[in-house]
Amino acid sequence: MTNTSQRLLAATLATFGIVSAIPIPLAGLDFAGVLDVFGIDGGDSPRGVVGLVIAAAVLTIAVLGLACVGVVLAALGSAAARPILMVAAVAGIVTALASWLPAGLLLGLAAYLCGPETSPVEVRRPAVS
Repeated sequence: MTNTSQRLLAATLATFGIVSAIPIPLAGLDFAGVLDVFGIDGGDSPRGVVGLVIAAAVLTIAVLGLACVGVVLAALGSAAARPILMVAAVAGIVTALASWLPAGLLLGLAAYLCGPETSPVEVRRPAVS
């Protein structure tokens, strides 16, 4: 697989990860009563819980934005794509633990594919006299 096709595959996988994670912050904002996307009712949740849910949803949206930057950099072939996608994968796990696992795995795989090409290690043997 060439470096260009590997970068495009990484960008595609990361895009799938982003798209699969879009409902996560939407569900949080729906629970908090900010949006009504899925019809989730937060009920009589304490205000502290609602505040935490809103904060996590906003942070998850920021992580998705960071992942979008990583996708663009991966498609352009930038070396900065790998660390940005790795940070997005880990930060997403921090903001939305269980829900983020599929997206985090896709972003991590994309980051792996953006890594430097590995070349076989040359084994030098001493000359036999």
